[in-house]
Amino acid sequence: MREIRTVIYYYSATGNSLYVARELQQAINGVEIRSIVQAIQEDKPEAKADCVGFVFPMHYFGLPLQVEEFLHKLTILESPYIFAIATCGVPYWGRPFVDAAKILQEKNQQLQAAWYVRLVSNYIPWRDIAADWQIAVRAWLAERKLKKIASAIGTREQHETWQLLRKFCAGYHDKWKARQQEIAENFQCDKEVCTSCGLCERICPKGNILRPQGQPIWQQDCVECLGCLHICPTEAINYGEQTKGRKRYRHQLVKPADLLQR
Repeated sequence: MREIRTVIYYYSATGNSLYVARELQQAINGVEIRSIVQAIQEDKPEAKADCVGFVFPMHYFGLPLQVEEFLHKLTILESPYIFAIATCGVPYWGRPFVDAAKILQEKNQQLQAAWYVRLVSNYIPWRDIAADWQIAVRAWLAERKLKKIASAIGTREQHETWQLLRKFCAGYHDKWKARQQEIAENFQCDKEVCTSCGLCERICPKGNILRPQGQPIWQQDCVECLGCLHICPTEAINYGEQTKGRKRYRHQLVKPADLLQR
């Protein structure tokens, strides 16, 4: 049996964070990667390893809601080396590591290293997906950076990273969290285009999508990961009017099946 010395928990809707976790798994010996969406369903999730990592996207400049929930729920045994990586479209803005470190401190654990990895933002309600050449450049830069990160993790390096406008971002993030029950109202499905394939239902990390007559209906527990919007093969799903006609995104090295939760 392969010795598990490092456990990496990842949270991914369109593949960026899963890609990062896989790259680290390839670069570091004895790594197991686990889905946070799956692990959070355990009654008492525990991490027992020499090294524990968390890889996730930024949501509104902070932690995704389920990542925050999982950090509170997870029991980390002993005193491992702990690191975190935030994938994002805009690096250095936000406070995901401040919030993660605070939760870990409540458990008498320390976040010893943190990095941003810039890839592609999937939040098309704000703006369109980056151009193909930008995606290619960011992928190349990310690959190079991940090699350095893997080396730093291997030597248990202590690493801090900038987090600009932390107070502003904290207020922005808190306002977003306060309106969670309203988010689902923005989603719409074009019934003329929808093929009732069910991928939207299967990718939802919260099981928030029902399809009583084939087309998706969103409940009030949406975490705004946008996985459903991007995985729809016919682009039948939109978030208000602003996403119509905009490109969809999935990391080029991640298949749709890799992201399904059920």
